[in-house]
Amino acid sequence: MAEAVTQRRIPASGRSRPVLLVVDDEPEVLRSLYDLFRLDYRVLTASRGAEALDILGREPVSVIMSDQRMPEMTGVEFLSQARVIRPEATRLLITGYADLKAVIDAINEGHVFRYIAKPWDPEELATVIRQAVEHRNLIVEKQRLIEELRAANLRLQEANRLKSNFIEVASHELNTPVTIVLGMAELWKLTQGNAAEPDDLTSGWVERILAAGRRLASTVERMIKLLHADRLAPMLDAEPVELASLVSQVIDDVQPYLDARQQRIELVVEPELGVAEVDRGKVADALSNLVINAIKFTPDQGLIRVWAGPEGEDAVAFEVCDEGVGIDPNEQDLVFEPFFTGFDTMHHSSGDFQFGKRGIGLGLSLVRTFAEMHGGFASFESTPGQGSRFRIQLPRHPITRPLPDESEPSPEREPPDQEKGRSGTAG
Repeated sequence: MAEAVTQRRIPASGRSRPVLLVVDDEPEVLRSLYDLFRLDYRVLTASRGAEALDILGREPVSVIMSDQRMPEMTGVEFLSQARVIRPEATRLLITGYADLKAVIDAINEGHVFRYIAKPWDPEELATVIRQAVEHRNLIVEKQRLIEELRAANLRLQEANRLKSNFIEVASHELNTPVTIVLGMAELWKLTQGNAAEPDDLTSGWVERILAAGRRLASTVERMIKLLHADRLAPMLDAEPVELASLVSQVIDDVQPYLDARQQRIELVVEPELGVAEVDRGKVADALSNLVINAIKFTPDQGLIRVWAGPEGEDAVAFEVCDEGVGIDPNEQDLVFEPFFTGFDTMHHSSGDFQFGKRGIGLGLSLVRTFAEMHGGFASFESTPGQGSRFRIQLPRHPITRPLPDESEPSPEREPPDQEKGRSGTAG
């Protein structure tokens, strides 16, 4: 019987059809099922469990139908072994006996999809077979997606390893020459002492080298911080910090820039600001970036407002407002993205604090990253020609969570009822 069926399934036209394996020790049953399903399925038959297992090892069977009462091997025993060979195949048990134990065993040991009683109704049986094929296809598709996900995870792990290696190499390769340049320039100044005249041309060159070197060192530091962003969350060094003194220190640090631009800061610190458990260095960096950004895009002699206070009982907030150039509405969605600077790259002009000068677009990205590392957020409002208001809100106690995926928008980045947006973005 099996040989005759093998001859009938040779034509290539049947290869694309789902494969149905029928196992029964009664030839009439095998013939009946073959004739019933041969047009829709590629039907294979076997009269013994061992023969069927051999077929399973060679053929991509989609559905297995097995009788329970067979010589040498019961249907439950066969289906249990079949599950090992073809775990994705859907298994059906056929029996003409009211054997409840066999059904329970089949479900527990063979993981049977359905139980079919003899005699069966052809239409109902056809529906069961069709459902069994669909069930098998779902299992195969699920397995395919799992394998794709596993492969993607392996690629991501490798990419992350390569990125980590790149960070270490880049940090060394970038910092070493910068350190040498700054060190040699400072050494020249020390060796010259008062010998160099104030208007000496060489002295002017060295000062320009020092200024450019320091700007480059600052840029490298920002780049390395951003590249390390995925490692920073577990390294959050949170401790109780008196926030009023932190804000004052940030303002003191940028005072030389304010003096050079003849700008002034109006600082308001609410008495209830108090203490919060934060990473002092990261919060200071975030505030410094916001204030320097405001300095760059506020005209000379302009006013910058800084406010700090409580936000409810469990959070604090910091705001930096300027009356500068504002941000183009078309660019506001990109303000916190890495390397976005909102300018024509063909006309880029960098600087530390000069009006309209821009960096490489890392400052505001770090502001958002550091805020989210604490479980907070960064937001802003901006009107072109009128200025911008940037805001950081942090919980008094950090809420550790994974940083959002940069490839997808995250609702956690935008607080409710906050207008998105900023221009003149610094790096």
